[in-house]
Amino acid sequence: MVGLSAPAVHKPVKKLRASGCLRRTVGFNLGQMFDNSQHAPTLEAARPKIDAYYARGFRWVRIPVTWTETVSGATLADPDTGRLVRDSPRLAELEAVIDYALAQPGLHVVINAHHEIRLKDQARGDVLAQLWSDIAQTFKDRDGRLMFEILNEPHLSNHESMAPETLRAMTGQAYRRIRQIDPGRIVVIGGNQWFGAQEMATAWPNLAAVGDGRDPYVMATFHHYNPWAFAGDNQGDYADPWTEDDASGPMRLMAHWAGTTGGGMPVFIGEWGVGWQSRFQTMNCNNVRLWYARFDAVHAKAFGMPTAVWDDGGWFQIFDHAQNEFSSNLIDCIDGSCEWDGPDRFNTDCL
Repeated sequence: MVGLSAPAVHKPVKKLRASGCLRRTVGFNLGQMFDNSQHAPTLEAARPKIDAYYARGFRWVRIPVTWTETVSGATLADPDTGRLVRDSPRLAELEAVIDYALAQPGLHVVINAHHEIRLKDQARGDVLAQLWSDIAQTFKDRDGRLMFEILNEPHLSNHESMAPETLRAMTGQAYRRIRQIDPGRIVVIGGNQWFGAQEMATAWPNLAAVGDGRDPYVMATFHHYNPWAFAGDNQGDYADPWTEDDASGPMRLMAHWAGTTGGGMPVFIGEWGVGWQSRFQTMNCNNVRLWYARFDAVHAKAFGMPTAVWDDGGWFQIFDHAQNEFSSNLIDCIDGSCEWDGPDRFNTDCL
């Protein structure tokens, strides 16, 4: 384990404009920890993973958080009002994890509203707004490297997309409440279903709801699991003959939106990866390794987009929580190259 500095005392610091904070670096997700009950939601469980990625040069950590749905028998916020449960032990641990991450020099932190099922189904913009008001109040004095992603993958429970006008209205309500408390905190917006790049033009034909394009503290995000037949979990095998355009195409689409409607807004790829462990216990597929080697170091780098690989310690595993270490050489692949088993892209362990 790498010994990193302890959390610092909270003090206000200069906030970072979205364009200024987006150095082209790679990051990771602290998946399945505060968004559901797969891993213990504690600093003790999170620290080894943060340390390991930080030691490898990763400078973004995205922390998915479920607030208004029950996780391990309790919620972080009242599902009817959005008010934070201030005495929640899980909330105290979340604050500790955020503070530990911010104590690491140059590490950017994104927190979101992740699996808010009823909130999305019922279009409870008032609940979302109150939730983010309380979150903004709680973290208003944290470093500007802490960012707020308002609503993750806002599909409904039947998997249909949220109506674009509903998403904009709900996001706008939350945005305005955040800005009343924290005018310079970076706010992150995305599409209206699975955060696909193709959703942005429909979800955000204009930016009226989030500062009308004049707020330098707004950033866009999307998720990249294209093609899903390859990247998704339980997809049969991982010998899919994906192409370079499968990787670069969604980035190109998102860059076009950002450069036109987005007015030059910076873009962050908040999730990407391959659900390989839904089929295999050990990683020995060169085709998957090639995807990890090309995605960030080649394609995202060309577009200047920072990324956060989806690592849930399970199907999309890179870091093994049980052993507190990287379980395969996928971590090496993300740097741009890694060892293969034999010379063939489609080796037998991909089938």
